[in-house]
Amino acid sequence: MTVFDARVIEYPSPNQNSRQGHAVDCIVLHDTGGKTAEGALSWMASPRSEASAHYVVGRNGTVWRMVADEARAWHAGKSELWGRTDVNTFSIGIEIVDDTDDDPYPQAQLEAVTALCADLCLRHPGILLNRIVGHEHVAPGRKIDPGRDFPWRAFLLDVAQRLA
Repeated sequence: MTVFDARVIEYPSPNQNSRQGHAVDCIVLHDTGGKTAEGALSWMASPRSEASAHYVVGRNGTVWRMVADEARAWHAGKSELWGRTDVNTFSIGIEIVDDTDDDPYPQAQLEAVTALCADLCLRHPGILLNRIVGHEHVAPGRKIDPGRDFPWRAFLLDVAQRLA
């Protein structure tokens, strides 16, 4: 267990399956498209949704784990990264509670996402900074999250500083 794990609240989702031996080497950031963590958690914990993420990060910085890193969550859908399809098989999915591009991400939330991503990079050596991407990058034309208001440059610099 890492120091970060001690801060995570377990909220299991049945919507998962095996990675079939594939190593984790990518993080995909999403936004929930909704206003509350409770709504996102409830939806992804329901078998009817056929969707899940490994982690959900609330606006106040609270982090929930829905699917263990070793399992395949159902977050990216039809997707491709650098010629590899089925991004769910080799990625960790993080849902960030946010509902519009006009609603800035709170500092506490960004700090939690930064800490979580840095921790995941340390636990999964195949995850490099250029392999922390948005849903928009693995499903272009189909998805636009985490959205134009996500501060990519500052975020990646912060992750890099935590790893230095």
